[in-house]
Amino acid sequence: MLIGALLERTGVCAELFINYPTLYEALYDQINKKDLGIQEERMRFSPFTTVISHSTKQVLESAKRKMDRFKQVYLNEGLIINVIFDLNDPLTTSFTRGLDVKRILEIVSYPRDLIVPLKEYSPPEIMNRGFLVRRAESTDLVPLKNFVHKEYGDGWIKSLENGISKEKIPIYLAENDGEILGFACFDVVRNKKGLFGPMGTSISRRTQGIGHALLHYCLNEMKNNDYEYVIIGEAGPIEFYEKSCNAVIIPKPLIMKKFT
Repeated sequence: MLIGALLERTGVCAELFINYPTLYEALYDQINKKDLGIQEERMRFSPFTTVISHSTKQVLESAKRKMDRFKQVYLNEGLIINVIFDLNDPLTTSFTRGLDVKRILEIVSYPRDLIVPLKEYSPPEIMNRGFLVRRAESTDLVPLKNFVHKEYGDGWIKSLENGISKEKIPIYLAENDGEILGFACFDVVRNKKGLFGPMGTSISRRTQGIGHALLHYCLNEMKNNDYEYVIIGEAGPIEFYEKSCNAVIIPKPLIMKKFT
């Protein structure tokens, strides 16, 4: 699975390759040279159509538990690679000994900053099925804080208060029959301009287009406010932003190391 991630030359995996350009060949060479001497029982594991080993199943199950704990929707490469190193399997460790594991996890497994150029941006057609999107009003602060506290805790409360205090509130809400289903903000984190977020949707209403709609309501207003670029800070669901608005990961300073 680690070798597979190294072959994925997009997103964070592309950055991993740039930082470790010889890692794939070195790992593959070691596997071919080493007598593994292991015969694991093969089994079927949904949703895969091919049989997998017990250790692979263990990695996938552990990654799924992390995904659930972080309230994520998709099982991505970052979660899987994080688990590969966390399990500390002796055979895997024998191949990866000498790697800067902390650096690898910073690249593929931790939240990352992204940038969205707005020069050529135009909002897509939004299909609000089962919800409507509107700008928040000052009277929304209490129900919005209650929603965020229930779904995500209190880490975003100060940013919401910053947004509600503005003359033109840079917060959009998605709701159905008066019930808040999600929200998105910009220019509210430390009152810094050009920063999108935070954004969150009800865990029970994920993958229904709510986040996509909220994101583009904000980006469109930022475009109309003559912003050239938008920064999405410490994004967890990187794939969502890459697909929804062509966001690009801001690379970390390059530290090239040869793996042997």
